[in-house]
Amino acid sequence: MAEKVLRKSDLIKHWLLGYSSETCYNYERLQALGNANSIMPIIKRLYNKDQYAEEISKYMVFFNTEPSFMGTVIHGITAAMEEKRANGENVSAEDINSVRLALMGPLAGIGDVVSQSIVYPVLAGICIQLALVGNFFGPILFEVGYKVIMLTLGYNMYMLGYRKGKTAILDFLKGGTLNRLIEVASIIGLMVVGNMAVSRVAVHIPIEWVFNNELGQVKLNLQTGVLDALLPGILPLGITLGVWGLLQKRVKPLTIIALIFVVGVICSLLGILAA
Repeated sequence: MAEKVLRKSDLIKHWLLGYSSETCYNYERLQALGNANSIMPIIKRLYNKDQYAEEISKYMVFFNTEPSFMGTVIHGITAAMEEKRANGENVSAEDINSVRLALMGPLAGIGDVVSQSIVYPVLAGICIQLALVGNFFGPILFEVGYKVIMLTLGYNMYMLGYRKGKTAILDFLKGGTLNRLIEVASIIGLMVVGNMAVSRVAVHIPIEWVFNNELGQVKLNLQTGVLDALLPGILPLGITLGVWGLLQKRVKPLTIIALIFVVGVICSLLGILAA
């Protein structure tokens, strides 16, 4: 019997269809139906028509992971295991699902960190700055840049999974490459967020004192002359840390927004804060 080999086009179709993993998303099986749909190019290449129903049914089980950036490695591993199974190697349907279920949790955590805690805030921070100064290229850069990063990472992780099979993610983690990337990107992300806190949290205290001495009249502003002299941007930093502290205590975001609004209005009427 001739060896069954997946074509590059089959792998690309599987990878791209993986981005529809949350199609028909439901709380019983989460991404199962989307994954069953995405595996069809692989099933059609490796099995006969009378085997389609049986082979596709093993994907109709509970499954959920980060589907775009790092989780694609699971799909690549799955394709490699399906290829071995179709060629008579000792790989069962249970083996395939065991690997998928074992990896979906760790890859969900890693993928969410990369996408939501690194790529999104760093890129958004840069593009928001452009948009706020009237540069219409800001939102375009975000939309295009985010998709390019997502597709580049997703494709390479998928192919890594296919080439190395189920040892792919273990080798990747053991090498420390991912940890180094996350550390570097996290530092950049913190710098961007810190800059946004200083430049976009607008707080001004108009309170000032007037002193007369031998040199004449001297004005001392509480914010510029005292607080900013101690630490430039101390007020935006304090407010940012205060909001973060409330979030850590599980205060609802809407409650925090209402609190900021009320305190801002009261302090403005009392002359403590000004535009």
